[in-house]
Amino acid sequence: MRRNLFWRFTLLATLLTSPALAATYTVKAGDTLYSLARSVGLTVAQLQALNGLTGTNLKVGQVLALPGVGVPSVSPAPFSVPTPPEVPNPDPAAGRVSRSGCCPHPVWAADGESLLFLDRPAGREVGLYSVPADGTELSGTWRLPPTLLSESGLYGLQPTGAATALAVPLGDASGVPVTVPTSGRDAVWSLGGCLAWPTYGAGDRTDWIPLTVFVADPFRGKTPVASRPVVTVYGGRLVGWLNEDTLLVTGRLTRNDARRSVLTVDLATGRTRVLAQGQQLSGVRASPDGTQVLFQVTLDTAGRNGLFVVSVAGGAAWPVPTFGSGRWQDNTRLLLVPYEPGLASHRLLRMDVTTGQTEELQSLADKIAGDDWQVAPDGTRLVYRSAQDQSLRVLPLLP
Repeated sequence: MRRNLFWRFTLLATLLTSPALAATYTVKAGDTLYSLARSVGLTVAQLQALNGLTGTNLKVGQVLALPGVGVPSVSPAPFSVPTPPEVPNPDPAAGRVSRSGCCPHPVWAADGESLLFLDRPAGREVGLYSVPADGTELSGTWRLPPTLLSESGLYGLQPTGAATALAVPLGDASGVPVTVPTSGRDAVWSLGGCLAWPTYGAGDRTDWIPLTVFVADPFRGKTPVASRPVVTVYGGRLVGWLNEDTLLVTGRLTRNDARRSVLTVDLATGRTRVLAQGQQLSGVRASPDGTQVLFQVTLDTAGRNGLFVVSVAGGAAWPVPTFGSGRWQDNTRLLLVPYEPGLASHRLLRMDVTTGQTEELQSLADKIAGDDWQVAPDGTRLVYRSAQDQSLRVLPLLP
């Protein structure tokens, strides 16, 4: 064993120090130290040593030495997921914060102090209810009529008819609600209070149904609110806003496209840009700063399925080392729940997308119902709906 290790290190040292085996590569938009290291079969530390780097940040135009290759043309194969430790470390307990049998699709309040969910408890009014995130009150308090809230909690959309809704400036006591031409179905708010929503046409097949995205600025425009179409795709969905000028959408740009695309839409020009493609796309989520996108591909050809991350700036998508569900904890770290149907409980992993380092945080001693979980705005906790009793559980995250 020691001899084998010696020869492995000798071979690696030869690879890293031999000019004949190294080529130069110019960093492009979307490249990371991790993705380049993976493309040539090195670790981040080895690539840093080869180039005399002390950090993980790269600049466009920076020239690096890469052993024996030029531009990486395909994404590398994913590496193995960490196996559960034989003796697991003590895990923080997931505290129950709501009554049983309620609360699908909870959302965090902007301050992270409470959770909001649509409910109709026995003998009470339907609407948005809230519970404290610390579990001090399980029954829930009525807050608003059924409302689509922005992430900041400053804006809300309340359906009023089959094709109209009321946009409400919740953060402005003197603000006046205005009617917008959408039922509110699948609508999304930007941080600045702009609104985007899809309309759906007819199609012979689900993947041929046209989807047209409209946008409006309900609180800073004229009344009645003017909306405009910005893009039409087929068999896709509106994911959300990357920033005030750019939308994230999935779908086929034409009916005959072989695969669906993850694409951005520039609202000023209407220009679209394809980031990645896959036969069936799901779990599409942008990082909090809108610079990276997580997505899942299924029902595709061998080697194209799995979880991937792609930079909005461009570049090849690279695989995440597990298949399952993912959420962004912050701009550089992913929380992952592997798909492991044979286990009695779900595991929680964390991956640093700048280095590729993956660690197992804990076992939930429970299962998440219906992929229903969300990370708190500050990234210190997550809430999930328990498969045991359909209650909400809040789990503190290890630093």
